[in-house]
Amino acid sequence: MTRDRRQRMLNNLGWLAVSLFLAMAIWVAANMSNNPLTQEEIDNIAIDVELPDGYVVTRMPGTMTASALVRAPQDDWNLLVSEDIEITADLSDIDEPGEYRIELDGDVKSPLHGTVVSIRPATLTFTVDVETEKRVPVRVIVSEEPPLGYSYPDGLSCQHTEVTVRGSVERVQRIRHVEVRLNLANERNPIVDQLYPLIPITDEGNAVSTTQLTLDPARTLCSVAIQPREDVTLVEVLPAVVSGTLSPGYQFRGYESVSPTSVGLTGDQDAIDDLNRLVRTQSIDLTGRTTTFTVEVPLALPDGVAVVPANQTISVTVNISAQIVTQQIEEVPVEIEGLDQTAYRVVELAPTVDVFVEGPANLIPSRDDLYVYIDLSDVGPGNQQVPTYGEITGMAPDDADAVTITVIPERLSVTIEALQPTPLPEPDVDIGVDVTPTVQPDGEDAIAPEADAPGDRSPDSRNPTSRGPDPLDNPVPADARAAG
Repeated sequence: MTRDRRQRMLNNLGWLAVSLFLAMAIWVAANMSNNPLTQEEIDNIAIDVELPDGYVVTRMPGTMTASALVRAPQDDWNLLVSEDIEITADLSDIDEPGEYRIELDGDVKSPLHGTVVSIRPATLTFTVDVETEKRVPVRVIVSEEPPLGYSYPDGLSCQHTEVTVRGSVERVQRIRHVEVRLNLANERNPIVDQLYPLIPITDEGNAVSTTQLTLDPARTLCSVAIQPREDVTLVEVLPAVVSGTLSPGYQFRGYESVSPTSVGLTGDQDAIDDLNRLVRTQSIDLTGRTTTFTVEVPLALPDGVAVVPANQTISVTVNISAQIVTQQIEEVPVEIEGLDQTAYRVVELAPTVDVFVEGPANLIPSRDDLYVYIDLSDVGPGNQQVPTYGEITGMAPDDADAVTITVIPERLSVTIEALQPTPLPEPDVDIGVDVTPTVQPDGEDAIAPEADAPGDRSPDSRNPTSRGPDPLDNPVPADARAAG
């Protein structure tokens, strides 16, 4: 190959490299314009802890979540959720127990693309101890007994009689056993292979959270042969008919609650059968009662019959309330509020109204306890229709809330008059007469005739075209002319 040909080939390769670079730059720029980078914060990301084998965390930080500032292309950002971000506290390099302050690492899980720019908080402190384990026994505890009339056999047991407890040396050494707690309160049929959680119990008898320890297994299968008791009959409880007399104005309104609503009876089966599945309490005395009350009442049992458990009483809440009555109170005076008495007075208003009162009989007010009024604060002169208002005076707020009052009529006609009526403005009258003195030939001033008052003008004076009376109509006597 000649030297010139080799040189041309090298030149072409250079141009090819430049072309590829330019093409790549153009593609990146176009992609960036269509799918720009977005940077925002994502909250509530779970923190994973990595530990070497044989170690366990004995004290965690107050929170095991963090926030991450993530930069990602817009298309990927639109799909990101907190589960797509991985934040790790890496303690895998520790080689002894102690307290460690660890910087958190973050990354975006595949297949999404992005970068964790920062994490808040940036570091957390953990206390680490050597992990240990031991075997402890399983105890079965009945936390709630089955319903009355049902029982279960003694010596309950579950699938596992022992479990392994793992954790720090300090915590594992404190565990004495684990418990299975069975709540049988609503169980009337046998329980077969039901899963129950195991609860670690310390030497002091306190339950320990399984977040601080690991149990293997964490749950166990239990079966309980619940069955009816042949010697106990379940019957319903009915409070007895009350005795005594209530205070006047009060009424018995039934029972708010009865507990328990059923009991188990044992003993003479013939006497139990005669009850027809219903047993009453002893009588409840209402003498002097004025409010709802709760009382413990024994059952009225026939001879030879006992309640299970023995001497059980029934809690009965008896509802007592005042009788609700409606009463009409007539001729209640009407008071006036809000009137400016220096400028106005009421000249027409009904002096009294009727009031209907509804409420407990013992709270019905008298006429003197009622206050009825009208409000004239924003009412001007003239005849108006205004609403009436009613209140009860001298009564506690709680008692007043239990009483409803209605004023009849609901609106009253009232006439208001101003004490000093506004004077009418005087008319501005211009009679249009120009009075000008004239000079007589002899030099004496002559006063022009006075203009007639507007009310005294003659028809001719009001008519500008009138020439006035003709002197020939009233001739002047000769002697009068001579005297002139």
